Amino acid sequence: MATSISTDSVVNWAYQYSLACAKLTSAENAASSSATRSADIATAKADFNATMKSLVPTDVQSSVQFQYMDALTQYNTDMASATTEKERQAAMTTLYTTLEGITMPTATSATLDDLVAANQAAVSNAAANIKSMVSNAGSSWLSTVASGASTLNSQASSLTDSIKTALAKVGVDTSNITTPTINTASASAFAAASASAITGGSSGSLMNAALIGYLVAEQADSG
Repeated sequence: MATSISTDSVVNWAYQYSLACAKLTSAENAASSSATRSADIATAKADFNATMKSLVPTDVQSSVQFQYMDALTQYNTDMASATTEKERQAAMTTLYTTLEGITMPTATSATLDDLVAANQAAVSNAAANIKSMVSNAGSSWLSTVASGASTLNSQASSLTDSIKTALAKVGVDTSNITTPTINTASASAFAAASASAITGGSSGSLMNAALIGYLVAEQADSG
């Protein structure tokens, strides 16, 4: 169930977070020249973690995610203050012990159904986004190809006319000289096959249909 959060709460959280980060950085910088550097850094981290924990609603602190992150931040704090291998090993042992004490929620048909539904929604949204991107990219690409082909064909026609005029002036028969044109059948077949594959909704069929369409068009052009 969604919880409504006021703007004041968000602003206060952002302020407290920024202040805690600044204090942590300041304390770590001060500890760099301290004779008790490890202990000072550990204290700074512990203060930062305590501040972060106080900003999280009490009902959220019982969640598995929060308990895991709380155990991990405590481990990082213990490691920061450790100066011997024995202390580092103790920090790791404490972490494992804490994680073992976390009770995982029991999966039920309802929670599993919710998970499946969420995954299906995510996949559906991703597929829709992919279709949209492919469609837009394909249309833009085909439009660019067609525009470029039109420009080249126009320039080729103009150049051919100029050549024919020049040759005619010196008595050369130009009746068999034709203007070269660019055939975009392959591009059109690729786009048509892509559109057909998109309708099917499969990325694999998209690539297969596009490739087949391209090869068939190429064969027709060279035949």
